[in-house]
Amino acid sequence: MKQVSQCIEALKQKSDLLDLTIAEPISADDLVKIVKPHFGTLRWTPPPSYREALALGLCIAERSLKEDGMDVGFWLYDAEDIGSANEDLVHLPEGVSVEEGVDLSTNHLVGFAEAGGEAVWCFDVSKPGPTGEYPIYYHHQDQPRARVLATGEWHNPDDATPDFESFPQWLETMTAALTAPKLPSWFKDLGSPGMTFDKKRLSL
Repeated sequence: MKQVSQCIEALKQKSDLLDLTIAEPISADDLVKIVKPHFGTLRWTPPPSYREALALGLCIAERSLKEDGMDVGFWLYDAEDIGSANEDLVHLPEGVSVEEGVDLSTNHLVGFAEAGGEAVWCFDVSKPGPTGEYPIYYHHQDQPRARVLATGEWHNPDDATPDFESFPQWLETMTAALTAPKLPSWFKDLGSPGMTFDKKRLSL
């Protein structure tokens, strides 16, 4: 698996294909207190690889699809956007249920990047790995990757398999896709509900 710096360098080398925005470094610690669920508590520690990306100023990588009149890519949230994105698109209000007495929660998710439309790339902060990295999920407001509040079990058992095992794996897939001579077909569908990526992972 490639490191964050290697992915950023690969993106820089493809300036003929895509636009890369390197901004002022962001302190990951400043983002923690901004993310507040509508109820309950949420505790998370930005993983090391994500901290590195923010410290290196990684912000936006996008590629223009002139034939479709659209830009595709990824956009890491800054301090202004991470709170509102999680409030509006990720975290469910209290009392959302699928049937009487079965309340759902998305307090295990922290959205860190825009995926398009009402979709957000999220850390599953309930499952840190031994190195402090979190699994990553593609989450859409209309088809949330929710857990049952009372038990912590996934509402949809298929969600037990994350889309990506870590931020570096997510970033490498995005980098490989954006720098490929031909974009993967799924890029045009980003922003749609119900997408999964565990079988779409790419390597540089």
